[in-house]
Amino acid sequence: MRFDLARQPLIPAFLSLVIFLTFALCNTADGVVVPNLYGGIAPEELPIASFGGWLEQFRAAHGGWAHTIAALLLLTSAMTIGRMTARFKLYGISTFIAMPLFILSMMGMMHYTGWFSATVATTLLTLTVKNFCYSFRNGFSFDATFRGGLYTALTLLVMPKAAPLLLILPIALVLFRRATRENLVALCGLLLPPLTWAYLNWAFGGSFSAPFRLFWNLATEGEWFVGVLHWTLTEQIFGGALLLLNLFAVALFVANSYTLSTRSRHTLLVASYMLLLVVGSAILPSADSSILALLAVPSALLLPVLFIRIRRTLTQLLYPLLVVAALIALLYGA
Repeated sequence: MRFDLARQPLIPAFLSLVIFLTFALCNTADGVVVPNLYGGIAPEELPIASFGGWLEQFRAAHGGWAHTIAALLLLTSAMTIGRMTARFKLYGISTFIAMPLFILSMMGMMHYTGWFSATVATTLLTLTVKNFCYSFRNGFSFDATFRGGLYTALTLLVMPKAAPLLLILPIALVLFRRATRENLVALCGLLLPPLTWAYLNWAFGGSFSAPFRLFWNLATEGEWFVGVLHWTLTEQIFGGALLLLNLFAVALFVANSYTLSTRSRHTLLVASYMLLLVVGSAILPSADSSILALLAVPSALLLPVLFIRIRRTLTQLLYPLLVVAALIALLYGA
């Protein structure tokens, strides 16, 4: 009997994950990105500068530690998504294909010099989805909704260019039908990181409003709608192919949504909206190929729908093609 790629058990999926992850981290960009720590704001106003810039400074100074941390973060993110999809049976069957698909989607931007901060942002976005999914239960779930809002804010602080993802908070709260009190708790979680940053910045002698102005400057610097045009041809092709596969997956999900449980349907709806918001981030002036990293989260949740619903012969053909495309994007994307 032939091996069914769409219904991968845990062990083959985990081995594929480790192989792809090792290959990706062995071929990351070695160049040093010049971090934009202040975004046009006077340094004396901003003692505590951009978090994304700090992460890239850490990678430049401690490359070995950065690779180790990135490996642990990506492994944790992939296994978190795989466990979530298997535990809640998001696709109606037991499969762990989401784990290798997560890394394959990430490989398209690992050649980018800002890959470390993008990896941290992707991990935080994964935790956002996880907590919102876990908040869907009978009774109150203040802890999960609070963490969902918290991780949403941290994702945006690390990657301001993904500002449209702020809308994922109200979308998830509405879809998972949280009570008003839980919505307020989620809002508190969202506001806690930026207000803490602003307060500490003010306590160290800076301006209270400087972090908010920095966020706005980093999210809007440059020209609108042309950020994606500055990507390399390989990045544009891989990103476009990944988006096309996701759109097919969304179409299959909509057509077969009546066969899914309420939790599965709402989780995949959140992933679909997240896909739309990540694509929307590409039109921002500051958009670069690190946006492809955030595309890994909705892709890992949606692409299994495609591989499960299409014929097995097409799956056996499409999956290796995706692997080859990810390897080409990794090796020749620069």
